[in-house]
Amino acid sequence: MSEQIKHALRHVLDELYELGKGVKKGEIQRQMQKLKNERVSHFIHNSRTKVRYERAMMTFSNFLEKRGIKRDRQLNRLPKQELQKLVDDYFKELANKGYSKNTIKLHVAAMEKSLGILRPDLRDFLNNDENRVRWWSAGREQKKGDSYANPDAIRLHLKEINKKIAEVQSLAGFRIREIAKATINRENYEIKINKAKGGRDRTLYFQHRQETFERLANLIEELQRTHYEKRLRDYYRDLKKASHETGQEYNASHGFRFEYVQKRAEELRENKEELRDLLERYGADEEKKQCVNDDNRIDTAIDFVLTQEIGHNRLKMSRYYRY
Repeated sequence: MSEQIKHALRHVLDELYELGKGVKKGEIQRQMQKLKNERVSHFIHNSRTKVRYERAMMTFSNFLEKRGIKRDRQLNRLPKQELQKLVDDYFKELANKGYSKNTIKLHVAAMEKSLGILRPDLRDFLNNDENRVRWWSAGREQKKGDSYANPDAIRLHLKEINKKIAEVQSLAGFRIREIAKATINRENYEIKINKAKGGRDRTLYFQHRQETFERLANLIEELQRTHYEKRLRDYYRDLKKASHETGQEYNASHGFRFEYVQKRAEELRENKEELRDLLERYGADEEKKQCVNDDNRIDTAIDFVLTQEIGHNRLKMSRYYRY
């Protein structure tokens, strides 16, 4: 029975995750090295990777749908060379839209895992090193800042006071000095940041995230009492030391803002009721509100809300943090 391509791809990723979760990736790679002299795992071993792969392949599904290919039987009947041309065109489009090299690498890996199963005849094409380098090298250079590869590990290596600062940043996307400027409205589940960058005030709404609000409110009040902002030099030194100890590139405190935006985008995508509420609270126009109902345009609504939450006034700043 035929199904939509996006459902077929999602099913493949679900299966790969079921096979890989709870299994150490390194162990599978060692076994494959012995069996096939190839250190690789074809499974998906953690939920975050699965979510990122799924998002990438939904983007590819939308690309195919715009070209009239909506169901898996259409995909299966497509001549090999024609499908290869579509894959090439897809990666060119990502590069033209300003996707980074690392993001395109993610899309390549997701496609290799999933499309390579639906169309086994494409595996050699997708695994070809020359093709892969050609696809991602057209992407833009990675920006100076980014999220930490493993932010939880960074936080675990920090001193207690610095761990709390980092947690606030990751829970709400605060700039480092904004914690001292925050006022808390416990009755309405709101946090206002006064005179932030550019002298602008902004309000964060937590009516749909009440547990997060309670944790944040307690942390902010504690940090304000200790006048954390007088010891920021120690915070940065501690972050640099933790980065070295965990083998990660140092991204200063901004790495936690990147982490927030990337995780928050997925939360808003999954919770459309909250997304609609925040669009209303932040005064979005009708066109942006309508984007929530269209999977091809929902990113515009998400970017609008995230831009407000992190204290910018241009949509492209949200995309900068996300991709």
